[in-house]
Amino acid sequence: MEKLKKKYSSKDAQTQQKMQQEMMALFQKHGVNPLAGCFPILIQMPILIGFYHAIMRTEEIAKHRFLWMELGSSDPYFILPLLAGVTTFFQQKLMMAGTENQNPQMAMMLWIMPIMIIIIGLKLPAALPLYWVIGGLFMIVQTFFIKGPDLKKGSVKAGSSGGAKK
Repeated sequence: MEKLKKKYSSKDAQTQQKMQQEMMALFQKHGVNPLAGCFPILIQMPILIGFYHAIMRTEEIAKHRFLWMELGSSDPYFILPLLAGVTTFFQQKLMMAGTENQNPQMAMMLWIMPIMIIIIGLKLPAALPLYWVIGGLFMIVQTFFIKGPDLKKGSVKAGSSGGAKK
């Protein structure tokens, strides 16, 4: 992809179109789907919308209290939205371990998604950011169990290659 970007560095529309065609050919050659990152969001959105309606329409949930907040109204201290953003950041950081330099779009999403979660979580009922926090914590633990040895190898490789560059 970097070679294609250098080859077609001109801002000309025809050149950009040719670059897009060659990138799609490259994706097809290696079996990469550029829209694959959208599938998890498409699966989660109906669940979140249903969860939101369940909270707002079920009086028992909407008026229920958990720790310092009412689940049916937004967190007055903004703790849950911030925790949701932090857990989302760490979850994505673990999932991307070793690939930050390979895909700049993924590196950008590492920052954009947590910020969006925080902003959205400020307005939504506290039950949704609570759901994101708990789900994020489970995903972090799950990632450690699944990728644990690879994460340790990746940090050793990163440390040794960083020392070699100095």
